[in-house]
Amino acid sequence: MAVTLRILAKMHYFTGLTPDEIKDVRKYIAFEKRIEKGETLLFEGDQSEYMYLIVSGSVKVYKKSANGKEQILNITTSGDSLNDVSTFDGGGSAANMLAMTPVRLYAIRKGDMERLFNESPKIARNIAGVLASRVRRDSSLVEVLSFGQVISRLARLILKQATASGVERLPHFTQQDLAAMVGTSRVVVNRSLRVMEEKGAIRLERRRIVITDEQALNNLVR
Repeated sequence: MAVTLRILAKMHYFTGLTPDEIKDVRKYIAFEKRIEKGETLLFEGDQSEYMYLIVSGSVKVYKKSANGKEQILNITTSGDSLNDVSTFDGGGSAANMLAMTPVRLYAIRKGDMERLFNESPKIARNIAGVLASRVRRDSSLVEVLSFGQVISRLARLILKQATASGVERLPHFTQQDLAAMVGTSRVVVNRSLRVMEEKGAIRLERRRIVITDEQALNNLVR
């Protein structure tokens, strides 16, 4: 196995290290691993002694619900790392990891990664930065998913209220009222109503919501 310093220096965890420091890191690389397109590296919950560094290729990191619905968390590429969470919290793999292309990896024992973290302030800062960026990314994903759910709940509420009143104009509700009904904030309701209007499902009048395309509104519910 030939672990090159040039490749290691491009790993996000080792950015900014000197050539001598990279040489020290190289001693901890346990082995090189290759997986083919469509092959799973780890399933969620799997226990593994190793963290992986992507030399080349792309890996899909995703969650799967009980009913089989898939949510992609990230598409990782060269320079990224895999199985970080279980490295530092001792649990199983936090997600499923599937090769989208042929992938080449360097494996490093979790204990050795912890040792590098403790011994090198530079590596510790890099790791903190990588994990912080993932928290920010996942927070953005939660916001996007929640926004989609709010649109669905709000569309259902508009249809329900319009049916109850027997008219296409929704009885007067403030955006704060609507927010309370669907369990979100007034700002998110305002954004959701604008999206519905852009899709032609409703028209916003002064203090009124007018249904202009009931089918489009039903589509948003789904």
